[in-house]
Formats: sequence, C-alpha cells, structure tokens
Amino acid sequence: MSPLLHPPGLGRGGTLGAGATPAGEMQLRWPGLDPLDPTLDVLVFDDSGSLTGAAGNDPVGNRYAEARRAVELLSQWTMTSRQKLAVLHFDYPHVDSDGPHRLDQAKSRNQALRALAVPSGVYGSSALAPAMMAANRIARDHGEITRCTIFSDFELADPNPAQPYDEIAAFPGLVHAIVLNADPPTALTAVPNVTVTRLASDSPPGLAAAALMQSLATGRRGARRPALRIRR
Repeated sequence: MSPLLHPPGLGRGGTLGAGATPAGEMQLRWPGLDPLDPTLDVLVFDDSGSLTGAAGNDPVGNRYAEARRAVELLSQWTMTSRQKLAVLHFDYPHVDSDGPHRLDQAKSRNQALRALAVPSGVYGSSALAPAMMAANRIARDHGEITRCTIFSDFELADPNPAQPYDEIAAFPGLVHAIVLNADPPTALTAVPNVTVTRLASDSPPGLAAAALMQSLATGRRGARRPALRIRR
C-alpha cells in the first residue's frame, strides 16, 4: 500500500497558514491513472455547530465545495470500477451512509457528489463514534484497500471520550484527519494509522481540496502533487 502523501508544506500534524506561505491558492493537478488494486475512500463530515455557525471552525466555510472539486477531478480520470467512494456524517444514523459509489459511471458519481453537502434537517452532532463505527463496517464489507478521511475540528462530545479514537485505531486502513482551525488532540495524533493535516483560518484557498486529493490519489499511477500557486 502506498504511503499517504501530504500537501506541500504539511506533514504529520503540520499547519499551513499563520504566515507560513505567501498569498496564493492550492491548485489540483493530474490525479494519475486508476489504481491497480480496488480501493474505497470513506469521507466523514462533522456538521456540528462549532463548524457550521457564523464563527465556525471551517476556515474557509466550504469544505463540501472543496471536497466536490477534488472528487470531480478524480472522477474525470477514473476509467474503471477500481475506485469507489462512500460518504458519512457525524449525524449517522439519523443521516444514513451514502455509497459506496463507483466514480467511473455518471449516475453513481453524481450520487456521490450530491452526498457532499450539509444534509437537510441535521441535528449537528459532535459525536464521532457512531459514524466511525459505520465507516469500519463499510470498510470490512468492502474487504479491499480502504482509506478514511475525516473533516472535523475534533471538538467531540462522545459519551465515552476514548471510543472515537478506538474506532479510528480499528479502521482497517489509513485515516487522514483534516483538522479545521483547531489543534489536533493528542488522542488523535497518538493513533498509529492516522495522518493529520491542519487547516488554519488563513490557510490558502483550495487546501482542503488538495489535502483530500492527496488521500484519494494514493496508489494511483503518476499522480502529481497539488501545488501552491502564488498570487501576483
């Protein structure tokens, strides 16, 4: 299995922002040819008030739009059934899981893209464990290479504080935590199968898409890393 790559300037627990780079935006580039082995990416989204409120922790306020941008580009270069995508929300099971969807077929791809939005009528749960348990079930049912990408500020309110991290550790593959405008908790960074990308309030536009693309393109052949385009 290929190692999870990082956006330029980011490593495990890294931050891009706070004056770390000149003004610019992240540009997605060619995501490469289909992986040789079947893969499943499970995306998990936090829709709690700490992210969706007027002063929420989603630094640019468009994590879903950036996720759609990455998935749309990937799907343009997906020619086989070997890459699939599933979407979960913290409000699971009130909001059901969506997928897995093939990215090489228009109907299935469009279903995946429609799932990349704040669901209607959500409570805004801050508990990760139910969605993570569902992600583990989907991954086990898939039985092939699996990855999980979580968009959250990790201001969690699970009744058992250790449970979400136990579920993350139990995931049968790589977990990429995209931490939105917050410091990743020690309980998260201590999990061996986790890689962290932190988005700060002044991170360049497109960094969420770039971080997700680095997950999605793992194992694809010839993929080019996203690059920072400097504004002039």
